[in-house]
Amino acid sequence: MRALLAAGLPSRLIRQLLPCSEGDGGLRACPGVLDKLRAQLTALDEKADEIARARALLERTITRTTQAADPQPAQLH
Repeated sequence: MRALLAAGLPSRLIRQLLPCSEGDGGLRACPGVLDKLRAQLTALDEKADEIARARALLERTITRTTQAADPQPAQLH
């Protein structure tokens, strides 16, 4: 159960998977198990993509703000 929580599975899904759990912490391929695990993986991938986009936006904002706060001196011609 700890491994499933650590993998990001919500407790409601873990409850559904418990009948398929094995003593070594693994899961048997009960009907629907792989579909549920794959759906959770897709959801995590979507969240990771969203976080990556938010991070990139924040990084650009920090860069622009830093540049605005510390403008380069005018170049002499």
